[in-house]
Amino acid sequence: MATSITVEGENISEIDSLLEISSQFFEMVPVRKMKWKDDEAALLLSNPELQKHLLLATVKHPVCVKFPPSLSYMRSFMKLLIYKLESEDANICDEMYEAYTDLLSGSEEDDETLCYKSYRMPSGDCISLRESVHLVSQGTTGLSTWQAAQHLAEWVLENPQTFTNKCVTELGSGLGLTGIITCKSCQVQSYAFTDCHAQVLYLLSKNIELNLLHSSSSSTLDSGSTDRDKKIMRKIRKQLSLSSEPQGSAVSDIEWGETSQTDDSLSMQLEDINDDGIYSDPVELDVNASVWDIDSSHRLATFKSDKRVSISHLDWECVKGKILEKLKSDIILAADVVYDTSIIPSLVYVLKILLDPGSNSNKKPQAYIASTIRNEDTRDAFLIAIGNEGLNYMVVESPKQQRFHYDRSVPIEILQVSA
Repeated sequence: MATSITVEGENISEIDSLLEISSQFFEMVPVRKMKWKDDEAALLLSNPELQKHLLLATVKHPVCVKFPPSLSYMRSFMKLLIYKLESEDANICDEMYEAYTDLLSGSEEDDETLCYKSYRMPSGDCISLRESVHLVSQGTTGLSTWQAAQHLAEWVLENPQTFTNKCVTELGSGLGLTGIITCKSCQVQSYAFTDCHAQVLYLLSKNIELNLLHSSSSSTLDSGSTDRDKKIMRKIRKQLSLSSEPQGSAVSDIEWGETSQTDDSLSMQLEDINDDGIYSDPVELDVNASVWDIDSSHRLATFKSDKRVSISHLDWECVKGKILEKLKSDIILAADVVYDTSIIPSLVYVLKILLDPGSNSNKKPQAYIASTIRNEDTRDAFLIAIGNEGLNYMVVESPKQQRFHYDRSVPIEILQVSA
C-alpha cells in the first residue's frame, strides 16, 4: 500500500518505509534495534520534507496523540533521530527540534509504569493496549505482551478460516493482543478471554473495551471511567512502581524494553496493597458493571457491547469443574503459557478437560499453543506431560509474514494439540 510523495519534482514511493518505522515506534521496539533501510534512511536524512512526514508517522501521528507510548521512549526515539541527522550534517527541519523540545518539557505522569503499545493490523487499523513497561510486574508476566502472543496473532491473521463460526477460549490471555485481533479479524461465534491475576484481568477488560466497544463514547481507557476505575488504576500504578527496580538514570532510556527474566522470577506471588479504600479480590472479577454483565460467581463477565465476548478468572491450579464446562470450546488458544515446569501438570489437566468432546463424538476441539523455546527442558516436560495424558500434538507451520516487531532470535513454535 505504498503511496507516492512528491519531493523536488520527483515521485518517491517511501510510505511503506515510513509505515515500517511507524509500526516499530508504536510497538516500542528499542530504538537502537529499530530497522532502517540504508538507502531510504539516507533519503530521509537529506530531505526536510521527508523528515516532516516521519514526524507525522510517529510522534505527531493521531495514534500517538491519543494512545502515546512511554514519554521516555519517545524522547529516546527523537534523541537518536536528531543525533543521526546532526552526525550527517543534514539539513534538519525546525519541526524536528520543536517536537523534541515538546517531549522534553512534558511531565512524566504515572511514574511511567503504564503506557500504550499499538499494533498495526493488515487493514491499517491499530490495536492499542495499555501495558506495563516492566516485563515482570506484580508477580506476573501478564502485564506485557510477549513474543509468542504476537507470533500467534500473526498466525491467526493468516488462518482466519480456522476460526469461522467457532467458539474460542484463550488460556492466559494477558492484555489481550491475540484475542482482540482474533475477534476483529475472524468471524468467531464466541471468544472467552481468561487469566488468573487481578491486575491483568482488570487491564484486559479495559483493553477489550478500548478496542471492541461498538461506541465512540469510550474511545480511551479513561474516558467515561468511574471514580472506582480511576482509583484501581492508581493502585495498579502504585503497585508497579513499588514492585519494579529503580531504573531512571541507572538504565539507558535508549535501551528501553531490553529486559531479561528467569523462570524463578515468574513464580513470584501477587502482593495485595490496599489504598484509596480499594480491595481487589484475587478471585472475583473487578470490571465495570455498566459495560459488563457479571454472573453470580463474579468470575465470569459478558461484554454488553458484543455478547460473543466474555472474560473470566481461571486459575489452573485450583480450577472448578463448572467454570471449565462453561469454557469448553471448538478452539483453545494460548501463548507463552509453557514457561515454568511447576505449572505444567495443572495446565495439561485443564487442556485435557477442555479438549474432551464428551458425548458429542462429532466435536473435535483443537488447541493451538504458541511457545517461545527459552528452555528445551521445559518444552520437553510439557510434551511428555501431554503425551502421558493421551493428548496428541503436531507442530504447525509458522506464519509466513512478519507483521509485528519482536525478538525472533529465540525460536517460537505453535503446537496443535487434540484428544
